[in-house]
Amino acid sequence: MEERFFKFSLFLKYPELVHGISRRHYGDMRFGKIPDSEVVNNREHFFHDLGVSAQDVVVARLVHKTRIVAVSNQEKGRGVTDILKAIQETDGLMTFQKDIYLMVTVADCIPILIYDPVIGAVSVIHAGWRGIIGQIVKIAIEKFKNNGSEPSNIVAGVGPGICQKHFVVKTDVLDQFLKIYPKVTLVRNHNGYVDLKKAIAHDFKDQGVSSENIEISQDCPVCQNGKYGSVRKEGKGAPASAAIIGIKTI
Repeated sequence: MEERFFKFSLFLKYPELVHGISRRHYGDMRFGKIPDSEVVNNREHFFHDLGVSAQDVVVARLVHKTRIVAVSNQEKGRGVTDILKAIQETDGLMTFQKDIYLMVTVADCIPILIYDPVIGAVSVIHAGWRGIIGQIVKIAIEKFKNNGSEPSNIVAGVGPGICQKHFVVKTDVLDQFLKIYPKVTLVRNHNGYVDLKKAIAHDFKDQGVSSENIEISQDCPVCQNGKYGSVRKEGKGAPASAAIIGIKTI
């Protein structure tokens, strides 16, 4: 029987780690397209299945950039029921405390979950093409290192997101990827096809994270539109998934 939500097999050996990425049947996890009350109900259903309380979740308000904010107990509950109370203008959250669950939403962009079991730190990242070009993975790993983390201890999951076949870019974006990520960029008929997940994996390895500690989901919201919402395929009304990670007290 298939899991109700996506999980990384690499993370399952850590019983203290709670994580998951919601699938389409949970409904839209992002405010703005459907009534707020429906979004809250959708989120609470997912939280229940994860075994976490809404009051312990912290949500980022995304801007497709590279800011990553460290949060603690005082931020618990922010953004869960009111987007204006979310952590503003950030595409990544991290924490060094237990029983705080970090959340971003995605609908084609790549959710990234990061865990260092040695220092007890987690991070969730929303990685669109702008964030990847802006080196959001490098920024995240540097924050881990600045707090005592060794990259060799870091475990990372690169979640469901748009695949190379469907991520087609024009000249302005193509040129940026050819300059930084030539090995993951294909040019055909003047269009560029970028493998964003491989670009992310490249950045993790470049920062010293072992290939064995990186898991890449092959799920694509365009290819598997019955499982995930896709803005590229459906337009701006596509339902967004939630990606969550946290360390529970056991």
